[in-house]
Amino acid sequence: MALFGSEEWVKALTAVVNADKELPRAGKGFDAAIQFVVKDDGGRGEVAFWAHMKDGRILEATAGEVNDKAEYLLTGDYAVWQDIVAGRQDPIQAIMVKKLVFEGNIQTVMKYIKAVNIIMESLKEVPTEW
Repeated sequence: MALFGSEEWVKALTAVVNADKELPRAGKGFDAAIQFVVKDDGGRGEVAFWAHMKDGRILEATAGEVNDKAEYLLTGDYAVWQDIVAGRQDPIQAIMVKKLVFEGNIQTVMKYIKAVNIIMESLKEVPTEW
């Protein structure tokens, strides 16, 4: 079990995402860096990680860094991320009700919604310690 947002956790997520057989088709044509930021919840401080995705694969992913050139940014409280990873909160709905703050081209995200859903489902497959 890896600590959420740690380098070990990001590597585990990368392995799960890249093992998905459907994602290359669902994500074909998408090429962007996605920054994830977890706001401080009084314990660990701010947690950040990012991934460069291309054609349904994570090409590069790093924990503990902010990628200022990322085309997409998802920011939310620690508790919201816990609920998403545990499957108690739908990430798209969290964006719609502003529990997660999204920055980037929403039309592109909607074009690749099947890939987004696969990736978000992959979060649940990573054994996570909080």
